[in-house]
Amino acid sequence: MRIAFASGKGGTGKTTLAVNMAYLFSLSGFKVEFLDLDVEEPNGHIFLKPQIESIVPVKVFIPLFDKERCTFCQKCVQACSFHAIFMLGKDILLFQELCHSCKLCLRICEEKAIKEGEREVGVVRIGKADSSLSFF
Repeated sequence: MRIAFASGKGGTGKTTLAVNMAYLFSLSGFKVEFLDLDVEEPNGHIFLKPQIESIVPVKVFIPLFDKERCTFCQKCVQACSFHAIFMLGKDILLFQELCHSCKLCLRICEEKAIKEGEREVGVVRIGKADSSLSFF
């Protein structure tokens, strides 16, 4: 059985209800996996207090520019809907926070002057609150 709690509004009690249900199901003998997918405030761990067994970094693509190969045609700049790439003379600036990792710049560069890089955007913590309650 899978149960999900979702809402666009904060403060509605989703986490409170979810952790209590997970805890009660685990007490009843069910094997429970609790996934806190709240991007802004994943705080189920505050209630369940899991022992973290591993931490896995979450990484996304960012473009790396080879200035030796680049002809400064600006096709990548024009193609980027998020305005993450900017050229100033012979300097290429990347605003990593604006990059959506779509890889369009990588595909559009005819000179192969863009390579795959990565940046860490978060972590996944994996642990157990008790023998029948896994936490992600």
